[in-house]
Parts: sequence; structure tokens; C-alpha cells
Amino acid sequence: MNDLVLRDWAGLDAPHRDRVREIYEDAFPPELRAPFEDLLVDRLLVAVPVPEGGDHGADPVGLALVRDLGSTDWTFLRYLAIGPRGGGHGSRLVAALAALLAAEGRRVLVWDVEDPDEPGIGPEAVEEHRRRIVFYERAGGVLLPVREYAPPHGDELDGHAPSLRLMALPLTDAGLPAVRDLLVGVMTLRYELDVDHPAVLAPLATLEE
Repeated sequence: MNDLVLRDWAGLDAPHRDRVREIYEDAFPPELRAPFEDLLVDRLLVAVPVPEGGDHGADPVGLALVRDLGSTDWTFLRYLAIGPRGGGHGSRLVAALAALLAAEGRRVLVWDVEDPDEPGIGPEAVEEHRRRIVFYERAGGVLLPVREYAPPHGDELDGHAPSLRLMALPLTDAGLPAVRDLLVGVMTLRYELDVDHPAVLAPLATLEE
């Protein structure tokens, strides 16, 4: 199985950029994705397999869109997407991303994930959400004990407001910060909410139950 290398979007040629856009649009339904051009305000990393001999010109197989959170050493994962399913690309992409961020001095990777306990969703959606959580757990991610987590997305996702959970992956031996600190950091630095916003106070209250 070939290794993956993460390349910056800015260094790709036009055909490979087109392939990255296809991966993104194939991976998420319209109601769960922002316009592709809006992604480029953050750091778009592209996974490319490295064939034997070290040629990096192969087609992209996945992407990770990340944003460092303020002055912390935490990084938020906005999107992770894989092209053709199978082949181990997903787990290898997470591992490559974690290794890259750790080498850059980052301590934590944190992200949203759909809640399988969301009311009103069908059994297929429940199973898909559970599979996604298990995938990240196998990669070392931790499902944080946060409930009532509903960060605002505004118009970014066409008005769709999925029920979410929060996960994190420690990138160093120091482990994860306190869950409360991570939650507040995500809400204030990723979603730019005040600490006394109802969307911050509601999940914080679940930590005290």
C-alpha cells in the first residue's frame, strides 16, 4: 500500500484542483457543504499517494480542511473527505494529518461529527453517523462527553442545522486539554461566539450534570 503525502492546495495544477473539488462535492450532500471557494480562507491539504519511486504526480485521493484556533496549539478540522471508498485511504489520511500537525507543534485536532442520537433521522443515517464516529475512534479520536452542542452555521450550510457531537485527537503525549476548555475554544475561536452566548452555555451545562 502506497504512502500518502499531504500537499497544499496552492501547489496543485488545474486538473488536480478539479479532482479535489470533485472529491469534496461527492463526499458531502449540498446541504452539508459550503461553497468550494469559501473553503480557501482556511488551509486546504490534499492527500496524494506516493507511488514507488517517489513521484508525487498521482491524482489526489482525499482532502483535509483545517483552521488553527487563535493563539492556541489546537487545530480545527472543518472537512475531511476521501475519494474512492476503501483502500485504507481514510485512516491513512487521518494519520498523515496528525503526523503533519504534530511536527508543526500542534497539540490537538478537534472537529464536529453528526450525532447518531439526533431525533427524527432514519436508521440509515443513524448507522452512517455511528460508522463515522467509529472510524475516527479507530484513528485515535475521542468522542467528548458534550451534549446540547449546536454551533451556529449561519448560511454556510443552506440553513441545515444537524445535531452534532464534538471529537478530538491528541497529537502529543500531553493528551487532551480539559473538555470545558476545548469546548469554549471551539465555540469562541472557530465559531466566534461570546462565552456567554446561549450556544456556549447550553453544552457547558451538560458537563456539570
